[in-house]
This record gives sequence, structure tokens and C-alpha cells, in this order.
Amino acid sequence: MPRSSFIAFALSCVLLAACQKGEAPAGNNAQGASPNAQQGSSGPRAQLVATTVSRTEDVPLRIEAQGNTLALDEVDIRPQKNGMITAIHFREGNELKAGQLMFTLDARDDDANVGKAEAAVASAEAGVTIAERDLARSQELYEKQYIAPSALDTSRNRLDTAHANLRQAKAALEQAKVSRSYTRITAPFDGRAGVINVRPGSLVTSTSTATALVRLTRMDPIGVSFSISESDMPPLLDALRKGTVPLTAQTIAQATLKGSVNFVDSNVDRTSGTLLVKGSLDNHDRLVWPGQFVNVLVEAGELKDVVVLPTQAVVNGPDYRFVYAVKDDQTVEQRRVEVLRIVDQKAVIRGLPAGVKVVLEGTQNLRPGAHIRENRSDAAQGSSAAPSGPVEIPDGFKPRDPARWEAANDEEKRQMIARWRERQASKAAGAQ
Repeated sequence: MPRSSFIAFALSCVLLAACQKGEAPAGNNAQGASPNAQQGSSGPRAQLVATTVSRTEDVPLRIEAQGNTLALDEVDIRPQKNGMITAIHFREGNELKAGQLMFTLDARDDDANVGKAEAAVASAEAGVTIAERDLARSQELYEKQYIAPSALDTSRNRLDTAHANLRQAKAALEQAKVSRSYTRITAPFDGRAGVINVRPGSLVTSTSTATALVRLTRMDPIGVSFSISESDMPPLLDALRKGTVPLTAQTIAQATLKGSVNFVDSNVDRTSGTLLVKGSLDNHDRLVWPGQFVNVLVEAGELKDVVVLPTQAVVNGPDYRFVYAVKDDQTVEQRRVEVLRIVDQKAVIRGLPAGVKVVLEGTQNLRPGAHIRENRSDAAQGSSAAPSGPVEIPDGFKPRDPARWEAANDEEKRQMIARWRERQASKAAGAQ
């Protein structure tokens, strides 16, 4: 290559490199501005949430309450007369049958009085026999006109007096037998005997202030007493008019008894706004004792075609409850709702039609108009899937039994929270 041509080629390369260096800053600035422009055009970041859809279904009408068991029959056994205990025919804690002999008192005086009364009856019967014979003779003599009419009347009066004496003697005999029966104390009904407060040889009295001989308690059936909100009164009374209303009671030890409602009080407590209800429970296996604490569930029928949502979807605002409804543009809006009751972690609501998509999880940081992005895996599981993940503690919730709360699993804790929400909803409905 000629030397002049080589020099021209080198100069061309230098000029080309200089031009590329002059254009580079403009290109770099354009690339640096691009992310800002893209970020400004995309808007706020969408929040990831799980959703569900409101639907209509038939919901069992269940009334939950807390109560205590009580004896339907319970009596302190006391003597009906003064005397001395000669024998005790049972042991503490025995199950007794109605009419079973429990105590025997000293009956010697009463036996003597019965014997005396029986002799008096025999004497009175003899007097009647004599009076009848006298009257027969007087009647015969009167017909032959041997005696005056007044003599015949006297014989008749003597017979009437003899009959009256016989009735009086028989009444005295009956009284003596009744008094003697008080020396044998029997069980008035089937029940369980408590602590025996006397021993053979104890002197007992019939006064009401004296110590009872023993307490007898009917164990089966056993009663239960509890209070319900006045808002639950109409459905309960309606169910009672239709027939028997079943109830279930569960103890802390998870023992379950079934029975029915048999009494509703006539007055609502003005202070608490509650109504006293009683029922009877089948306690054939002696699962509970009178006085125990139980959780009561009353089956008061069914609510037909009501709108329901999972309780998680309902947000408790400062003034009212609401849900976040999802709009077509994937933003949310508040929809005010009224919770009628909570059953099996489902809220029966008013103010929202069926078929509305609402936020189920992730409502904590939402505001009206916020953009959301649905969790597809949650949506695929359906709104009927059981809640998962950590238990969300609502504001104001405090467990009634902290020890039981600590020992409960997540599902049991959710049930406790659901019952608490139902009580809060009942209180709010009563206040309105």
C-alpha cells in the first residue's frame, strides 16, 4: 500500500471514533430517563389479596350461649316427726329409687298407739252391734205397743251414737298409722344421695331449721340454665311454637349431652338485655353434675336463602361493618353491611346481594380505590376453603379462658373468635 493511502485510512478511523464519543452522552441520558418514565406511567403498585364471592344458601339457625347445669329435682330429706334414728339403709353416693327405704326411726310409741287405736275400733264396733240389737227389740215392743215412741227414738239415737263412735275410732286408727309411717323415711324420687349428716342413735327433729338428714338429687335427666340475647328471642319462640327445640351442651372436658328446651322466662332482663332459658338433658351416663359450666347450642330452625360470606371478609369499622367489593377495574370500594348472625365461621349479612366479589384476606392495608391483584391459588381453591395461615386476632378480642386459648390449635382459636364475633354482633344488634 502507498504511504499516502495508509495515512488517509488512519485519519478516517480517528475521526469516526471522535464522532462516537460525542454521541454517547446523549444516548446514556436517554437510557437513564427511561425507568423514571416507565415508573411514572405504571401508577401505584397493586396489593396482593385473596377474594371470595357472596352467595345465598340455607343456614342453620343456631343460638350459642354459656350456662350451668342444674338439678331438675333436689330436696333436703328431713323427718316429719321427732325421734331417734335406728337404722340407715343406704350409703353416701348411692343411686336410690323412688320409694326406697332410707331411714328408720324408733317406732315403739307409734306401734303402741296403733294397737290402742285398733282396740278402740273393736270396742266401737261392739257398741254398734249392741245398739243394733237394742233397736231391734225396741222396734218389736213398739209394734206390740209395749213401749212409748220416745223409747224407740232413744234406741235409734244410741245406734247413731255408736256409728259415730266407730267412725271416730277408725279415724284415730288411721292417724296413728300415719304417724307410724313417719318413722320410715323413703326416697321421694329417683336420685343420688349426698352426704349423710346423721348416724344410728342420732336424735332428729322435724323443724325446718334443723340439719337435713341427707340431700337427694335427681341426676337423669339433668337441667341446664342459660341466657340468650333478646335479638334471639323471636326465632326461638317461633321454633317452640312449631315443636320441640333440640339443644346440645358441651362441658370443658368435651363431654356432649343432648336434650331440648322446656322453659323460656316471661321477662327480659333490663340491665343485660338477656332472656333466661332452661332445658333438660339426657344424663344417663352421668357425664355432668349439677352446677357445671357448659357451652350450649340451640338448634332453632333454618334461615332460608340468606346471603353469606366468610367472617374474615367482614371488616369492623369504627362506626359500622363493611366489606371491600372488587370492581371491574380491579379496584375496591367499601360496601356497608349488617351482620345478622355468625354460624360456622360464616356471616349472614344484609346490605350486599349474592354474586359480589369481595376481598377475603389482605384487607388490613386497603383503602377505597386501591388497586388489587388476586392470589390465583386462593381463588382456585374456592370461597368454601378453610382459612389457612396464622390466626388473625380482631381488635378488642380477649379470650374468656386464657389457658384454654393457649392450649387450642388454630382451628379451635378461629372457632373461639367466630363465637366472639357472634356475641359482638348480637350485642350490637341489641343496642340498635
